[in-house]
Amino acid sequence: MNRKLIIVASVVLIVALGFVGMNGLNSLKKQPKKDVNRKKVPFVKVEQVVYKSIATPIVEKGRLLSNLEVNLSSEVPGRIVEAGVPLKVGQRFLKGDLLVHIYDQDARMDLQAQKSKFLNKLAQSLPDIRIDYTDRFDAWMDFFNAIKLDENLPALPEINSGKEKVFLASRNILGDYYAIKSSEIKLSKYRIYAPFNGSYVQVNTQVGAVAGVGTKLASIIESKRLELQVPVESEDIKWLHIGDQVDVLSSEGDQIASGKLLRKSEFVDEGTQSIAVFVGLNMNSSELYQGQYLTAKFQGKRIENVMEIPRNAVFRSNRVFVVEDSLLKEKQIHVVKRNDNTLIFNGLSEGEILVTTVPVKAAENMKVQILKN
Repeated sequence: MNRKLIIVASVVLIVALGFVGMNGLNSLKKQPKKDVNRKKVPFVKVEQVVYKSIATPIVEKGRLLSNLEVNLSSEVPGRIVEAGVPLKVGQRFLKGDLLVHIYDQDARMDLQAQKSKFLNKLAQSLPDIRIDYTDRFDAWMDFFNAIKLDENLPALPEINSGKEKVFLASRNILGDYYAIKSSEIKLSKYRIYAPFNGSYVQVNTQVGAVAGVGTKLASIIESKRLELQVPVESEDIKWLHIGDQVDVLSSEGDQIASGKLLRKSEFVDEGTQSIAVFVGLNMNSSELYQGQYLTAKFQGKRIENVMEIPRNAVFRSNRVFVVEDSLLKEKQIHVVKRNDNTLIFNGLSEGEILVTTVPVKAAENMKVQILKN
């Protein structure tokens, strides 16, 4: 019995000593200090307001377009036959090359038949002219001899009197003459010649196809006279002027051409809210193609007495904070020009301390610390 009491007493003593030891160790731990500075004063970056002269270049991407693009359409019906230049997209040609040839032998034969009848009528009229208009016979004889069946009619002799005019009208010589001239013009429409050096950008037909009147056959461009069409934000258009010099850059930023601002659109694109401007190129390289995207750097102009700051320093369009006696003060500025990442302004007094990084939940009279550079 005594032995059991001794064992129980020993266990109780060991547990008690362990409890006391644990409390002692816990008392040795340092209690964490309360954060008395939990509400810290935020730091802000600032710049002193100093006005100066700033250049305002405008850099925008644009697409190359030919200065001259022509749609070729048929003015006469007929089958398309082989011409000097293949009807293929990308095919180049020189000014004066035959681009489209519509079969014209029937029309050519009809025209020669008309001329033959006209010659016959003139031959029958020449004796009367010799008798009644002796002084005009040589002129009409020379005209008769100058007519060639495979060439266009020469110009009519000048009509000197009303009687002569009545005589020619009564024989329908004038009517036949102008009918033939009309047929000559129509015959010329069976062949379409290149009006400039260029290439095909679209082909809607092929050799052997039958063209109708008004059928669009192809589209051609003058490949050496290119313009860069550049969309410019409507608020920036006031900085650009006709005749301004423009640097044209590649996608890598290298200058590949220079140009001049030729014209500005007088309307805003509904989709992009931009205004298109057109730059004529003075190309240093022939490796430029219609549809290619390039970058235009417009010089704009130099603005006096302004300052440039990051756009995120401005809120509510034209409001900024300045620091006065370590407190934030809200002020209004006059925005002169907005760029992609910065804006140019004035309206503050020089020497004021402008906040360029606005703290979170910034408000009027918030206490701040200026971050030293």
